[in-house]
Amino acid sequence: MELGDIAYDLGLASAIGGLLCLDRRGAFQLMVSQPLVALSVLGVLLGDAMLGLWLGAVLQLLWMSSMLFGANTPPNDTLASVSIGTMSLLYGKYIGPVDVPLWTLAILLGVPLGPLGKAIDVRLERVNLGLAERAVSAAESGRPGQLSWLPLLGLLRVFSLQAVLIAAASALGLMALALVHPWLTGSIHRALAIVGAYIVPALGLAVALSLVRRRRGIGLAFCAFLALVVVIEQGGAA
Repeated sequence: MELGDIAYDLGLASAIGGLLCLDRRGAFQLMVSQPLVALSVLGVLLGDAMLGLWLGAVLQLLWMSSMLFGANTPPNDTLASVSIGTMSLLYGKYIGPVDVPLWTLAILLGVPLGPLGKAIDVRLERVNLGLAERAVSAAESGRPGQLSWLPLLGLLRVFSLQAVLIAAASALGLMALALVHPWLTGSIHRALAIVGAYIVPALGLAVALSLVRRRRGIGLAFCAFLALVVVIEQGGAA
């Protein structure tokens, strides 16, 4: 295990995460900041596309209600998801196999970053309002040259802070996983396995279904779920 290689991958994941966080509110808004897309990209870059896709799907369900509209600022699902994915993917690449208890523990470590990211987003927006005032002042005083770099300064602030947070959270999380995972034996290991395999996906489905406004939609979702289970079972039997 080379520390230089870990540092490089950690820096790469943090830079990608910082760019993806810009997509939430600051720029683009192409939906690439959604956990399913973000972690799929990280999975490909860090060498485990299947783990990235699985974690992205689970976290997408868990954060389904974190919708951006108007002045609403939801928990920063991108910051939390990228940190969870980075610590899990780096563990699998450099330390050992990633089992269900490990990525469950990674989720438990990373979920609090969502509310923390929300508080930071609110603070950044307040700070960047000062840039708008500077832009108005520059326009009124006949200094239009400043108008070109003030938006870039605001984006750079968001990118830099989010990337640093992802790097710090992922590094600390990776160390915590490396220290704690070997001790996850017996009942604790089984409990985390049950939580990760059943409770976390069920909670994600509950969050997703809670957003369905019509009861007919819930019925259709249930029927589609049963049909998918039947198809999977028949495929396994074949």
